Amino acid sequence: MNSEIKAFDVIVVYSESVANSPRDEKYREKSPFSSKGSHEGYNDSYRYFLLRCKKMGVEAAFVSSKDIIGSGFFQSFWTYDKEWVRNDGKAYSQVIFDKFTPSSVKQENKLKLLTSSKSVHMFNNKIIKDIFQNKLSTYEHFDEFAIPTVEINSPLKRKIVLAKNELDELFENHKHGVDFQDGHVLKDKTGVSGYKIYKVDFDKSGSKEIRKHYKSDKKVKELLSYILQPFVNCNKGFVFGKHRGFIDLRVIILKNKIIQTYIRVAKRGEFKCNEHQGGNLVYMKLKTIPQDVQAMTKKIISKLGTKLDLEHSLYSLDYIRSNNGNLYFLEGNSNPGIDWDHSKKINERKSKELINIIVDELKSIYLSKESDKPATIIPNFDFGLEAPLPITASS
Repeated sequence: MNSEIKAFDVIVVYSESVANSPRDEKYREKSPFSSKGSHEGYNDSYRYFLLRCKKMGVEAAFVSSKDIIGSGFFQSFWTYDKEWVRNDGKAYSQVIFDKFTPSSVKQENKLKLLTSSKSVHMFNNKIIKDIFQNKLSTYEHFDEFAIPTVEINSPLKRKIVLAKNELDELFENHKHGVDFQDGHVLKDKTGVSGYKIYKVDFDKSGSKEIRKHYKSDKKVKELLSYILQPFVNCNKGFVFGKHRGFIDLRVIILKNKIIQTYIRVAKRGEFKCNEHQGGNLVYMKLKTIPQDVQAMTKKIISKLGTKLDLEHSLYSLDYIRSNNGNLYFLEGNSNPGIDWDHSKKINERKSKELINIIVDELKSIYLSKESDKPATIIPNFDFGLEAPLPITASS
């Protein structure tokens, strides 16, 4: 048994499907994100994150979800000191900056383990995560602002037809039914970054297309589910100076206030605006946010606020405007990304600005818990008992 556990003020937990555990002997690279994949640039984001923590007097570490061994406990961890450093010892923190979205039943159980103790504070609010990570749940909570949505949880043709009929009923008497005449969109119910989004045409072979996408999906079947929505043509909706075409607008919110905003413009011939799908991200000044977007944002914040404490909650809201001028809440994100396009200096500057804000919030959470540290009881993993173990203090 390792009798010494390193206590940190904050630990960043990233999904093991993207970040690598320092304990993984098969992984030989010297940073958490592999240079062989599309996430290499994340090393810069989290290097800056840890350095900013250090500058603010907050001792922080980075782990993969693969390292989770208890609520707030990890079997190994990364630190940064002029270079990334692998650490084999155990780590603990009461404050977690969670960038962990489970993609399997096993990972869901790890998340439950990580959050099982009330003494451990997760930066991202669980209720917001539950609402926004599930696109059907998002619609059910904000149906008056969102695009009509139904679930398809089976590749059976009769299930697909029933879902389409249910959707037809939803927007038959919708006040903006004129917007829903251009086909349908199929989306992974818990998908991110614009992946697994397909435009389908029921006048041709919509059911067949949906069955094909469903059956080819490699996701664990227990977690596999799609939503069906009408396609809303919005290539003439938002117009910002020279930026035209398929555009969505994102506002990032902290403490009930918009702190940043940007638009994403789809590449020519594509309707998906996400950067990961080739979209162009352009930061905007807060004063450029349209009045109806501000008004809808206030209503969404108000509706969220009736359900939970939003004191430290960071999240984003995405909007589109139809070609007929109608505004829709597209989806929310409980955990907006902090990486940046390295070819654009303003993107780097704005991402670092967001990281600075996050670190300030994490520090305030840590300080609010600091008085509890002397009484912290650490589980004895070898014997399954509650017993105090030596801790290496973070300060």
